[in-house]
Amino acid sequence: MSSLSRRNSGQEFAQPPVSAYILAYGLWFFTFLVGLLVAFAVRDLYQMAMVFTTWDRYAVHLFNQFGVVALAVALIALVVASEAYYRHGVPKRNVFTRFARVIGLLALILTSVQTLRLALEVIAGAVNLISVLILVVVLLVYAWTRTILHRHSSSSSNVQRQTTLTQAARAATLIGAAVLIVLPIKFPINLYDEGLALVNGMRILNGAIPFRDYWAIYPPGQSYALAALFAVAGETVLVERIYDTLVRIALALVIYVLAAQLLRSWQWALAPYVAAAVLLAAATFYGYAVFPALLLGFAALALAFRYVDDSRRRWLVGAGVLTGFTTFFRLDLGFYTAASVGVLLILIWLLPPDDSRRWRHRTQHLLVDVTAAATPALLLIVAFYGYLVSVAGFAVMVDNLLVFPATTFRAVRWLPYPALTPDWSIWSGPGGVDVRLERMLGDYLRFYIPLLVYGLSTLLLVWSAVRSLRGGARFARTDVMAASLVVMGVGMFVQALSRYDEIHVLPASLVVVILITWLVRQIPARQWDRPIVAAPVVIVLLTPVLLYFVSPYLDLAEYVRRHPPTACFSTLPRAGCVATLPGQEEIVRLLDRQSPDRGPIFSGLLRHDNVFVNDVSIYFLAGRPIATRYHELHPGVTTTRPVQEEMVAEFATHKPEWLVLLTWGNPNEPNASRFNSGVTLLDDYIREHYRKSLTTGAYELWRRQSP
Repeated sequence: MSSLSRRNSGQEFAQPPVSAYILAYGLWFFTFLVGLLVAFAVRDLYQMAMVFTTWDRYAVHLFNQFGVVALAVALIALVVASEAYYRHGVPKRNVFTRFARVIGLLALILTSVQTLRLALEVIAGAVNLISVLILVVVLLVYAWTRTILHRHSSSSSNVQRQTTLTQAARAATLIGAAVLIVLPIKFPINLYDEGLALVNGMRILNGAIPFRDYWAIYPPGQSYALAALFAVAGETVLVERIYDTLVRIALALVIYVLAAQLLRSWQWALAPYVAAAVLLAAATFYGYAVFPALLLGFAALALAFRYVDDSRRRWLVGAGVLTGFTTFFRLDLGFYTAASVGVLLILIWLLPPDDSRRWRHRTQHLLVDVTAAATPALLLIVAFYGYLVSVAGFAVMVDNLLVFPATTFRAVRWLPYPALTPDWSIWSGPGGVDVRLERMLGDYLRFYIPLLVYGLSTLLLVWSAVRSLRGGARFARTDVMAASLVVMGVGMFVQALSRYDEIHVLPASLVVVILITWLVRQIPARQWDRPIVAAPVVIVLLTPVLLYFVSPYLDLAEYVRRHPPTACFSTLPRAGCVATLPGQEEIVRLLDRQSPDRGPIFSGLLRHDNVFVNDVSIYFLAGRPIATRYHELHPGVTTTRPVQEEMVAEFATHKPEWLVLLTWGNPNEPNASRFNSGVTLLDDYIREHYRKSLTTGAYELWRRQSP
């Protein structure tokens, strides 16, 4: 009998299979790679530390050579010791435990090294978010190894210690992800989209009425919120940025609560929370009205989820109130929120978690539920939009909010969708590997991964519903929640189709990260111990992790490196230290010197028969009246004859002394915005009454000539 089959410490082991040794040597090779990574990190640390010393260069060189030898010896010792350690662990069937112990030790060393590196970066005043990410990942690896080892120790003290550490880690994750959202707050101003939010708020603060006194195509909820903030805290870009940042943090936290309800785990909910926080932090469209709309919409859905669990209608009333407020910011997102809550209620009626009620009673219950949710929503909508209709007019409201977005906007702003197969020709283009991969696969994956996730989720839910109708396992409460999230996600994806790009597909991405976690959660815990299940799942998850976490995190790190939140990038009072674009500050200061009476100005383009965007933000930075109701130059609107006639009449009345003309050309997107309308009334008027005074950056300043 082999010695491996004899009794040892009261146990008898059969001859280990060859696959056990293959696994052991696979783990051994992986340990070698991790050890090599640790060795490089240690060497990088002491090379960085040498920068802070006053040693002679020969001493530095000698220390470096000695360090290389010492690391090589340590790596060889690791290779030899781990090989014997794992090999001897095969007969005892504890190779994986030994692997966790060794990896935990290496992770602890790497944690110390990375902590010291961060300390040096703090001293140098150049903290890199990549270093922070590496430290967090290493800490997660160490926590994983401790979890594996704690499974073999069930004492109450260890359980209590593990619970305390878990709670501390959860709190640190919540705070850390929220901090990430704050970091890019000094990112340069967005001259068009953010400019619209700032100027609309400024105009309302100065007494203007949306739609009546200025042209807009979105509900004015964001504009009224910013006007109120400007009245209290002052008119600066930083005030708007702080408000927007707080909204994003609240949105990420609401996603965390909603995910925890769906996943039945506060720990699992950390994954979509962190991904959502990174996506929101890397989205530099400040003042975007979609963010407060998403906050209210997801919060409404979270309250509806609460109703699924305890059946108290006060949660439905709250969901209805929040749905109504959502429409103040975006009509489409308010509709998708209402549809999601409606689907949730219908599924509870059709596939109840219990069979305690008959059809008639369930139908009565459904009608009361719908009334509880719909009544407050409709009352708020009627009150808000009734007021706007009374001051702006019904026809204008319908045209701006419904007709124009469904017709002209789509024609002039639509962008093509990715083809079914990636454009491999991009791979041979300029740039590094990472740049070419992002160009080739970024938009492609952002388009098709949501469709794939929604499709898989729907198939799983349909299978569960059919099984329930046939008398099998009941349609679970979490299935009802997941179905409503699928409806919400599909709605978010549909709203991105009018102009498909990264920022417009972001809302759908936020739903996707929740549903991906839910799909993974459906795999039974015992299946994770089977490599044939765990390995493919982990490999498949690499793509969404790279797309929804790693890529935006790298973008965020670059934003913060260029514009750290502690720096001041502009001396303009209304900028609030937020970085401006080249030439903007000079234009504003020149206007202050040349026109101290602070008369009206106009921000336009070199030609207005073919427009894409203008610099709307310059109105806010200058803090001056606007010579026309069309501060937003939109293709299909200000390129038409009736609107240009109206603008020329306004110019003749207000006689603005200065025009700020942006010299950027039209990017010629593949939509109707690239076509010339042939209407030159405004350009003819400008060239007849104004002359170019100076050029700075991408701007030309034109002055009105005396008659």
